[in-house]
Amino acid sequence: MTPPQFHLRPAVASDLDAILALERATDLAPHWPPAAYAGILEPTDLGAPSIALGAPFIPRPLRNGWETSSPTPLQTNSDALQPVNATQRCLFVAEKNGQLAGFAVGLLHPATNDPANPASSGRVAELESVVVSANTRRAGIGRALCRAVLDWSRSQGATEVVLEVRANSTAAIALYSALGFTHAARRPRYYRSPEDDALLLRFVLQ
Repeated sequence: MTPPQFHLRPAVASDLDAILALERATDLAPHWPPAAYAGILEPTDLGAPSIALGAPFIPRPLRNGWETSSPTPLQTNSDALQPVNATQRCLFVAEKNGQLAGFAVGLLHPATNDPANPASSGRVAELESVVVSANTRRAGIGRALCRAVLDWSRSQGATEVVLEVRANSTAAIALYSALGFTHAARRPRYYRSPEDDALLLRFVLQ
């Protein structure tokens, strides 16, 4: 088997400009303010590792019926599981020929801990964003980035991963389906510019 011609790793603060440039160049990518990415990448503890895969955030309502978050400056050690009531994010990048070829963001929600329904307790993760540069697509980079987020979510104690995708994004839907995501819900005319339905997909972690 031919080895992949790209390298996958956790993002670091020096990747920020390249991440922003790729995101801005991708029309249908979620467009976040630079501070949202910087909040994932910048450690505040000078004695902590420079790569922080988990960062607590302040919850806010999200587009897709689950919960998302906005960043705070606080960072945590990625080598240990975070408290179940914390929200965390990860950010992975793919490099090809020394250039940023793609990135993916994952979000880990706090545990539900519903005493009335013990079976529902657990941590839900979200694949928030996967972006691959136009000239490096169809090379397995998107699949590898998704798997990195799935593996990180599993390592942090998540029991499932959810995502939202445009209904007309056939290539992305095919990728998610091949990875094992299944249809959970549909939101008619959710997206604007252009108008499109939103599909909610779910992956159960084993």
